[in-house]
Amino acid sequence: MSTQTEDPPEVERSVQSRQEHFEKFFHQHHDRAVRYGIRRGLSESDAREVAADALRIVWQKSERFDESAIPFLYKTCWNLVQHAYRDRLRRFEAESRVLQDHEFHTTRKATEGDAEQIREAVLSLGEPGSEIIRLLYWDGLTAAQVAAITNRTEQAVWALASRSRRKLAKILKGTRYGN
Repeated sequence: MSTQTEDPPEVERSVQSRQEHFEKFFHQHHDRAVRYGIRRGLSESDAREVAADALRIVWQKSERFDESAIPFLYKTCWNLVQHAYRDRLRRFEAESRVLQDHEFHTTRKATEGDAEQIREAVLSLGEPGSEIIRLLYWDGLTAAQVAAITNRTEQAVWALASRSRRKLAKILKGTRYGN
């Protein structure tokens, strides 16, 4: 026979009250947090993601959801926007490296739309190939670092990278990249 223990009514009310306070805080500050990200150069979807993540962190870490939580919310938004900036910079540098490597092997000049098409081609590789390519070429990690991250040997990383590059070349051959 199992005995179920139920939370005392005051604990249940306390949890419900906390939830209600957070919902009110969320509705008051969500749009402001989104606008904060947009004003700092994020796309609307990235700004919405930052706002949602910041509010989740406020929910997890704050005791109260009143005026005292607002500075924490904005500091958290600021930190998440900085992460987004770093991610954007890493992505840009990685795409630039890929485009530079591509330009080295072809006479065709890269255009602005090439980065998106290359990103889609890399994503179409599937796992673990796309992750290996991103870690090596976009994030600029060494094979030893990628091996440690992916729990593979360095030789396995190079083998996967080689197969992924060949597969990527076949994918891109059907496009104007093959010229």
